[in-house]
Amino acid sequence: MKKLLAITFLLISNLSFCQLKSVIINSETKENIPYVNIWVENENIGTTSNEKGEFKLEIDSTKIILFSAIGFETIKISSDLIKETLELKPITTELDEVIISSKKSTQELIIGEFKKSKINHYFGCGIKPWITARFFEYKDKYDNTPFLKKIRILTKSDVKDSKFNIRLYGVNENGEPENYIYDQNILGIAKKGKKTTEIDISELNIEFPDNGFFIAIEWLIIENNKYEYKYTMEGSRKKLEGISYEPAIGTVPAETDENSWIYNQGKWRKVWKNVGTSKKYKDKYSLMAIELTLTN
Repeated sequence: MKKLLAITFLLISNLSFCQLKSVIINSETKENIPYVNIWVENENIGTTSNEKGEFKLEIDSTKIILFSAIGFETIKISSDLIKETLELKPITTELDEVIISSKKSTQELIIGEFKKSKINHYFGCGIKPWITARFFEYKDKYDNTPFLKKIRILTKSDVKDSKFNIRLYGVNENGEPENYIYDQNILGIAKKGKKTTEIDISELNIEFPDNGFFIAIEWLIIENNKYEYKYTMEGSRKKLEGISYEPAIGTVPAETDENSWIYNQGKWRKVWKNVGTSKKYKDKYSLMAIELTLTN
């Protein structure tokens, strides 16, 4: 039985009467765009385009649909205007936050270290896409190892090789994630079970921005990530069917919410305080278990 109590889900319920079906393409190259996250504005309904840019979305009336993909302008469009193909426009602004120069890779510094065995609390995804982000502040001690080399994330997956996306954001004047510091998909693949998933980004030559940056995890509502399970509600013996999209992402308890953000329904907001959970996490804020290796 799927253990629900240790995993925070965004839950949805809706009645579906019609289905949107389209292929998302690059407006300039006409190439298909994979892993576009799609939401119904102001509602807990959404999906993700697959590897071919195809998506299906069930809605009960005309809605405003939001499309978000790395490297492309986010758009909102009425569902009755969506045809067989939908075009997204590439972002043409320069990535000023990215500094590309030579590196030596003779020194390393690890920040955000965590112990896998000590973590039993997770962010999980139900049947709609969402994004959660962790802020990393720049510190003077990083001067000798300013390049981003590896990202290590605690993942827990009930399916084999579940995929998730990593977005790297700058920070705006309100402290929110904004503007990419890298404008391509960075895909992570989580093996089945509780694992430390490592993503090597050394070849991207990204230098730690002086004003800090966010590492954001984006869940993908694709068939490869789908997990079906049965569970019972407390006080009932009736078996219910549930669906999650893997993997779950481990979290560590934090005293404040200043470094944790969540994006859903087209908006960023701070993470909520934990209630009704284990003593270690109760009345604390969940911060994603992310370890970052820096190099020179």
